[in-house]
Amino acid sequence: MIQINNKSQFTDDLITRLLENRFDFLSEKELKIYILYFLLEDGQFANSDDEIDFHEISLALKISETKVRNLIYEVELKYRGNHNFIEQLINIIEKGKFEVIGAKVKFAVHNSLVKQYFEYEIRKLNGVSDGSFSKHIVTISLETFENLLLKLYGNSDKADEIIGTLPDELKEKITDKESLIKEFVRE
Repeated sequence: MIQINNKSQFTDDLITRLLENRFDFLSEKELKIYILYFLLEDGQFANSDDEIDFHEISLALKISETKVRNLIYEVELKYRGNHNFIEQLINIIEKGKFEVIGAKVKFAVHNSLVKQYFEYEIRKLNGVSDGSFSKHIVTISLETFENLLLKLYGNSDKADEIIGTLPDELKEKITDKESLIKEFVRE
């Protein structure tokens, strides 16, 4: 059973929304989307990394993970408008949610909107992404990964900070952001 953390806020917001829309304005699907939005805002279904746990939602609501993903997509699109996709992509990279296998890099991207944005950024870099293996796995080439890192960190002082802390023998080899990123990808 789901335990609402802030019951008064949850019910006030839900009833206000229903009254604003004159009861019959929300379809059954829209009502489910809105209730799920409030559950997520209440802190339900988040794991220790504050990420949405689709499996937990599926079990709690007794619906398939596919339905959960579709509802979450709608919630993100309609009610969570503060999307900073670049920050979210950087977060995926900095948390190490990727693995390098040969000349390919596989990323775990569980948020459908972030995955769409990620694939869009890859297309803008004239790269190719492959998301056919799994719903949340995106595969790109090492070269495309290098280009993505340059794009994401190109205007950041973070690369300069890292270069400044390198041992002297590496500082001779790594002199700018591009050489730092290429060395990072090789390692």
